[in-house]
Amino acid sequence: MKIKNILAILSLGMVSCVGLEQYPTTSYTDETFWTIEDNVRTALYLGYNQCWHQDYYFANNLLSDDVYGSRHSTNETSIVTGMANTSNGRFSDEWDKCYQELRTIHTALDAQDRMNIDETFKTRMLAELRLMRAFTYLRLVTWFGDVPFFTTNPTLPESRVVKVTPAATIKEFIHSELAEVAEILPKNTDIPESENGRYTRGTAVALNARAYLYDNDFENCAIWCDKLINSTEYGTYALEQDYKKLFHDQSCCYGPESIMTIEFATLGGIDNIVRSWNNFNAFVPQSIGNKGVTTQSPTQELVDTYRKLDGSVADDTDYEKRDKRFEATIAYNNCTVDIPEAKTLSLAGSEGTGKGTYQVFTKASDESQTSDKQHRFDSYNGTQDRTATGYYTLKNYNADMVDSKGNTYKSLMEIRYADVLLMYAESMNEQSKMTSDIWDKTIKPLRERAGFDAAYCSYPGSSDLRQVIRDERRVELALEGRRVFDLRRWALLDNPSLKSTGAAYLTTRATGAPFLDDGSNIQCQNAYNMKYWFPIPQKERDINANLPQNPGW
Repeated sequence: MKIKNILAILSLGMVSCVGLEQYPTTSYTDETFWTIEDNVRTALYLGYNQCWHQDYYFANNLLSDDVYGSRHSTNETSIVTGMANTSNGRFSDEWDKCYQELRTIHTALDAQDRMNIDETFKTRMLAELRLMRAFTYLRLVTWFGDVPFFTTNPTLPESRVVKVTPAATIKEFIHSELAEVAEILPKNTDIPESENGRYTRGTAVALNARAYLYDNDFENCAIWCDKLINSTEYGTYALEQDYKKLFHDQSCCYGPESIMTIEFATLGGIDNIVRSWNNFNAFVPQSIGNKGVTTQSPTQELVDTYRKLDGSVADDTDYEKRDKRFEATIAYNNCTVDIPEAKTLSLAGSEGTGKGTYQVFTKASDESQTSDKQHRFDSYNGTQDRTATGYYTLKNYNADMVDSKGNTYKSLMEIRYADVLLMYAESMNEQSKMTSDIWDKTIKPLRERAGFDAAYCSYPGSSDLRQVIRDERRVELALEGRRVFDLRRWALLDNPSLKSTGAAYLTTRATGAPFLDDGSNIQCQNAYNMKYWFPIPQKERDINANLPQNPGW
């Protein structure tokens, strides 16, 4: 059975667990359970199902300067404006999901001696579980620093007195585990299509490079990136030639650029979606979504980072001949987008039911001139139910994969080869080892794919390469949840200019309307007070007095 179909079944029967205290279900401790390979396979895919959640793929954007969060983005908006306390839902949810995943992983790992199953499958499965564990601990130490650490499930009494382990110790474990499983897992070219989405050698290598990057350990990051760029020992990867297709076509989530993917599932077309997400209703143009609330709007500052195809800086609302990644990522005033086939609309380009195209107007004066203005809900009108900046998000939106309720089964790439190229370029530059040859392997192909003129794709030599590479990273990975981690390691997370230059004047520049007008209920994010570490959730410290609190909380 394909992994996506197993994940679909699991999603229908998930049981909620919270915190460090929960025991595994008794069915997993039954002696006979682990002797049946299908049961073991189901437990493995439960680990996949819990390992990462699409909500954070999108919500992490709210913790950066790439988007403006509305009043409805309660948890993340509270964090970036410095108003969150230790009971904030994002903190507890992040903690709970990670330790729930660790319980699932350790339940299976603890039972390995009882698994009377095919040894080849067992060896690979155990390596996958160890990779999941390393990935989960990386999330924990990245957000919280020192955390409780164990490699087997604690008992209930133990969970109530466990102490934290230094993050440095946990990171050593992460690197060691990823290095070991990279030698066990199959290469991406050695797995059948039915196993798309399962972890490979390349997943372990790229994740290890990311873990080193988070610590600004550029020497080791470069070493691990090199294994994928200059060798095929751990897999064969390449860039998808069409950037828009990369985030539009489901097949690209399993193509040569994909290294780690968050899987979603259908049992056949949009009428049989069984594992889905509908976050896009909160950031696509309201008229093509379900007219919900726009919780995040791309900032003008992000838009300004996309250059003209000749490499020059564009004016705020000059969208012609722009970096191709711009139109694949952001909806702007007077752009054209697809309409879901399953949605009934009376809009220009699509009458009644059926797929069509739709011209988006985020500028109120333009929208008011349309003949079908009664069906349009996209321009800023003094509330945050619509965009607060004049921009919406298009990345990962595919109209053909959206059902009538606004659900989609479009899979999401967590790590892709472009990120490896960018990590390698930054690591070599930070070690003063950047050369034209390295540039031609890393930044140049990204710019060529984006459609830039040949001169701008060439090695710039004496330019401020640090900022050049950082800007390239920003536009290539925009709205994929990566920006906040870059701001943290660049020590820019608490820089007040991030939000003061990314909020107060945005709508004025983008649409011509005042950002804060009479009667506006927009909270201006004119300070970026997010602390470096998340706090240990208060409810955990209420149970376990041995858990310290992070600085500043």
